[in-house]
Amino acid sequence: MVSRSDQLKGELERILASSQIQARVSVQGSVAHDTWLSREHDLDLFAEFPETTDRREWTAKFIPAVRKGFRHYRKVERYAEHPYLELLADGEVRVNIVPCYMVEIGRWKSATDRSPYHSEYMRSRLTGELRNEARLLKKFLKSIRAYGAEIRVGGFSGPLVETLILQFRSFDQTLQHASTWNESVFIDLEKNSTPRKFDSRLVVVDPVDPERNLASAVRPDKMWSFVAAAREFLKSPQLSFFYPPKARARSRSEFLGRVKGPHYDLVAVQFPHPRLVLDVLWGQLFSLQRALLGLFERNEFHAVRSEVWSDESRLSVVLMEIEAAVLSSAQFHKGPPVSRQAESEQFLARHLGAKNTVRGPWLAGDRWAVEKKREASSVKDLLKTALGDGRYGLSVPKQLDASFHRGARALVNEEVMSLFRQPGFGEALWDFLDGRPGWLRTRK
Repeated sequence: MVSRSDQLKGELERILASSQIQARVSVQGSVAHDTWLSREHDLDLFAEFPETTDRREWTAKFIPAVRKGFRHYRKVERYAEHPYLELLADGEVRVNIVPCYMVEIGRWKSATDRSPYHSEYMRSRLTGELRNEARLLKKFLKSIRAYGAEIRVGGFSGPLVETLILQFRSFDQTLQHASTWNESVFIDLEKNSTPRKFDSRLVVVDPVDPERNLASAVRPDKMWSFVAAAREFLKSPQLSFFYPPKARARSRSEFLGRVKGPHYDLVAVQFPHPRLVLDVLWGQLFSLQRALLGLFERNEFHAVRSEVWSDESRLSVVLMEIEAAVLSSAQFHKGPPVSRQAESEQFLARHLGAKNTVRGPWLAGDRWAVEKKREASSVKDLLKTALGDGRYGLSVPKQLDASFHRGARALVNEEVMSLFRQPGFGEALWDFLDGRPGWLRTRK
């Protein structure tokens, strides 16, 4: 891995030199810290620019030059605070090519400026034994799907893992501490900060920047997945926590059996979308998921749980389990107390004899009540109506808006099987239908 990183580093240096781009290339991340995982190769190449460089040059000159220079590699543009490129080398090595500034510590101009200082810090403090402990923790987190700070994952980054190992000195001790985490966790390896500086459930202070929380990208579900998996592992250590069994291919009839089983209604809102930078896409997908769940909840379609699936190029799906995908055609409305005369008069004026009043108004104890015709009695009707009527308040993220309004459709129960042939969807659907996290499926 080290020799290959040197080759790619040299290749990037030649590309920048030929394009007359002044930047120093360095290897950062797990390869620089010697905490990379065997057979799971990620390589971070940083182009360090002088402090006086206009950041607009990164988009206008740096990214195009790198894209052209590595034209024989498969590439994906990503976005954190600024754009960078990810390419696949040798069919298995994921290479992130990231610009940053050469600045003094603490004088950050971009979020990535800290990386060289992180590498220096970790190289000077991680012993050979601690590096192996960090590998164990990374492998554990990867297997429970909680490793990686990108928006799609929302998990633990490499620097966060290494900082936890430096704090607790071993994989086992890190799990012991994590198993006791509660609603407020504060870890400061260098003791340079205070909890008052941060507004977050999990705070791990960056050892090279006391103003930064290394755990800021960790979503609550990933934090609690780690806590729960840590408890389970400590109770019953198994290799499956590091090497989960491969998912068995499932037949269409097996899926239908699960879909028809005794559970809530399965709903999939599928929609096409344009190709977007992946981090932008996933941010928009999660925003859309929240908007759809809010729409359904406001209209009494109560979701039990939800996940997002995407092929990351043209099609995405919001999966939900809903208590009932079809409701009665009438809806009960509770009115004001009779004691409030003005409000009672307004209620009667609005509902008495109205076209959409099914029954009433009547007195229910000390309050008025009425039964109204439901405008949308199924999730399908609701989605279709909300797409054409702004009063329903469905807010679709900007970059998904046009394609979502044009092509979104809701599938219910067996209809979801029409997506079965989409590569990768079947495995995601089976995981969703099963419900259990992978590490809990081997529990006796």
